[in-house]
Amino acid sequence: MQTLWQFVCVTVLVAAAVAQNATLPKTEGESLAGRKVVLPDAARGKVAVLVFGFTKDSKGPTKAWAEKLQADFSTEAEFELYQLPVLEDVPRLMRGMVISGIKKGIPENQRDHFVPVLQGEKELKMFVGYREADDAYVVTLNPAGQVIDQRHGSSLDASYDALRTQIQPLLKHPK
Repeated sequence: MQTLWQFVCVTVLVAAAVAQNATLPKTEGESLAGRKVVLPDAARGKVAVLVFGFTKDSKGPTKAWAEKLQADFSTEAEFELYQLPVLEDVPRLMRGMVISGIKKGIPENQRDHFVPVLQGEKELKMFVGYREADDAYVVTLNPAGQVIDQRHGSSLDASYDALRTQIQPLLKHPK
């Protein structure tokens, strides 16, 4: 019963945050290309989708979301995609090795927007309504940096079509 109550509370809070155009907590890290990235500031002026993963097993879902978004929007100048593995829980001694392993699997042309997050995990989990450890958590920002959509899942299903439909009108020259 307590779990159901927690689920209801988190769902209501997430819906209220999105409805009020909540601002993403300051999220920063160094991209795999070596550039300091501070979100939402780095994405201002563009429609941005942020794909968060909180576990090693979230790699599959986060990769699927990112590949689909890149296929549909990578040619749009007003669109940016950030992939954000949250690694605060990885022991400090292991982080370098984990990040190096991740980097080897990311094409060089995507490394500038692939940003391991090493702090603020608790706040991010609360913000995205974290429930399922291995899901991808997807946050969409408008050009002002305000959150306009949040969703999560382990598969794309119909949720992706709804996201694409929401993004297209925000772009000047959508496909």
